[in-house]
Amino acid sequence: MIKYSKHIITSILLIALLPLGLLAFDNSVAQGSLISKYFAKKLGVNVNRIEVELIHASDIDPKLLRSGRIHVQGRRGSFNLGHQTLWLVHKVNGVIKRRFPATVDVHANLMVPTATRNISRQEILTEDQVALVSKRVGREFQRIVFDTDAIYKKMATQMIREGRAIERNMVRNRPDILLGDNLQIILKDKGLQFELPGIAKEEGLIGEEIRVQCPTTRKEFRGVLENTNEVLVSLR
Repeated sequence: MIKYSKHIITSILLIALLPLGLLAFDNSVAQGSLISKYFAKKLGVNVNRIEVELIHASDIDPKLLRSGRIHVQGRRGSFNLGHQTLWLVHKVNGVIKRRFPATVDVHANLMVPTATRNISRQEILTEDQVALVSKRVGREFQRIVFDTDAIYKKMATQMIREGRAIERNMVRNRPDILLGDNLQIILKDKGLQFELPGIAKEEGLIGEEIRVQCPTTRKEFRGVLENTNEVLVSLR
């Protein structure tokens, strides 16, 4: 015959007296589930793609959690993943009665535009250089370009290594003129016009002022890029 201490017997009796529903209820798991559903809805993905690490959970009445009147309130401003503090709010008829803080670290497995090979700086990105790959995304969510149409025909601003997710600072619209491009410098001075060979000393778009240099004299000018071949310099 097995003998139990008085403390163990008391604990068993207390557990036996608890409602069956409470035995299976885990407050932290319930809060994590609410938060997972919130992020899944925001991202438009299945909830099984969301990973939530609940770093700090509030003590919320289990009955209240089960009631369906607890909703997740995200951070004010832009949406993001990663480490953050959210609020679990208790609403009645649209009025917030109480707010419970929850500190979490959230990751999502998302389809991310990724370089299929090394892409050189100033190279123009094409469809064969980028593919959608499932990646675990956290705090870097806001930096990633998820719209592939916003990537194609853009110019790489840096070396992008194979397997790297494409981030916003890695691509830009291709300038109409690049550093080192040859062009004509048109000098205008009191109705007179002169043409000199020139080299672009910086990138630029049509209509922008850029720095150019005449290779024969080494003299530099600033002028307006009229088209992809000419820079207009007004001498004063």
